[in-house]
Amino acid sequence: VRTIADGIAVRDTSPITLDYLLKYVDGMELVCEDEIANAILFLLEKQKVLVEGAGAVGVAALLHHKITMPRGSKIGIVLSGGNIDVTMLSLIIEKGLIKSSRKMKLIVTLVDKPGSLMHFTELLSKVAANIVQIGYDRVSTDLEFGDANVSVDLETKGIAHQEEIREILKTHGFAFVEEH
Repeated sequence: VRTIADGIAVRDTSPITLDYLLKYVDGMELVCEDEIANAILFLLEKQKVLVEGAGAVGVAALLHHKITMPRGSKIGIVLSGGNIDVTMLSLIIEKGLIKSSRKMKLIVTLVDKPGSLMHFTELLSKVAANIVQIGYDRVSTDLEFGDANVSVDLETKGIAHQEEIREILKTHGFAFVEEH
């Protein structure tokens, strides 16, 4: 089974474990991979705690309203395990930043001539978009001769900021090839 919560990915529950579950557990809820990833990022960012996927499922259930408790109830969630692959953690963080509109990826087409890239980056600077990574492609077979694609990863301040970025680029004639 491929999952972020590999610590609890088992084919069958052992009879001993099943007996304990039936005796002591009031209920179980299912959470998806995105919800687990969101919980890992929430715990890391807001609580400063690194937890592996299996250890974050309880928080995922709460964050995504899978569990409802009467107002004022006190609950406990076990946070366990920090055995998370660094590549997986990096992916969770990157996707989380994109989903929360704090990062965006763009590919735009511009005329491949001196000053075009500078003009593009100056426009991004005017709207306070921070360039994290940039790539320049002038040889792609999808391009017209004399054009280039620029791919940029930007740190942004939310949805409104991303709209401002799109608007200034469109206003100055930049065509979007791809956007995330």
